[in-house]
Amino acid sequence: MGLAAGDGRLAIGPGDDAAVWELDGRALAITTDSLVERVDFLRSFQTPWEVGLKAWGAAASDLAAMGFGVEFGVACLICSPDTFEGTVLDIQEGMVEGARRDGALLAGGDVSSTDGPLAIAVTVVGSGPAGQAVRLGGAVPGDAVAVTGRLGGASAALRLLERGAVPPEAWRRRLVAPVPRLAEGRRLRAAGAHAMTDLSDGLLLDAARLAAASSCRLELWADHLPLEHRLEHFFPGGSLQLGAGGGEDYELLVCLPEPVARQLSSASKGTGISVVGRVREGEGVRLLERPEGPDVALPAQGFRHF
Repeated sequence: MGLAAGDGRLAIGPGDDAAVWELDGRALAITTDSLVERVDFLRSFQTPWEVGLKAWGAAASDLAAMGFGVEFGVACLICSPDTFEGTVLDIQEGMVEGARRDGALLAGGDVSSTDGPLAIAVTVVGSGPAGQAVRLGGAVPGDAVAVTGRLGGASAALRLLERGAVPPEAWRRRLVAPVPRLAEGRRLRAAGAHAMTDLSDGLLLDAARLAAASSCRLELWADHLPLEHRLEHFFPGGSLQLGAGGGEDYELLVCLPEPVARQLSSASKGTGISVVGRVREGEGVRLLERPEGPDVALPAQGFRHF
């Protein structure tokens, strides 16, 4: 019989970045993610190895959003019968490399055939301290809102590729082989994060989901967003749309006590942690030009499957 939320064993059920249950003092998390050709990727823009790497990274990113590491995963590849064997092996090797990078193992999986597009589903399992998973719905008014890394590179790369142009390689890599922010997620959990999610569908859309789950409003400041350098060079007047409304950054959006957020922001290196807003009473997302500044018309809000 399957587990259900509230049955005493499942600590976090449907609606969050991962399901979590507790066993022998540890919290165990499981999540699954799928990539479908022509919806989530185009093979003309990336190698089969990069397709596998992206499939792994997209799934592992959900565990990063809980503040957990990843330990192992399984995968299902569905492809047409005439798919070249080397393509299948390269996709597998990409997933294996992603697992190795994250200190995990690809433990097994399945292959099936279809007359439709190639598809991959990856399920990953990780763990962390019992009772400490960071949920989507834990933000409280007064919290600071922060993000890791820089925003807009992946969506900019996609637009350039669709035009037949060559994007900066770092942006292309963000699109085709995202690196889950596992270390950053664990660090933010340990620092006392109240709520967190990964930015797979775009800052504004994912922020709206966090706000709805937390029954509060997220106020974001456009002049504080850590946009990728040179976005304005490639897309004059379009950098905010790409950074706030684009998707596939796979950075972390986190709400945590403001003093902690400021301390982390001033001390952060590498991918960085930037304070980009605050949590207020209310609902939804409000984008301002700057703190206490005027509203900015919301750009198109990310990617929706349905």
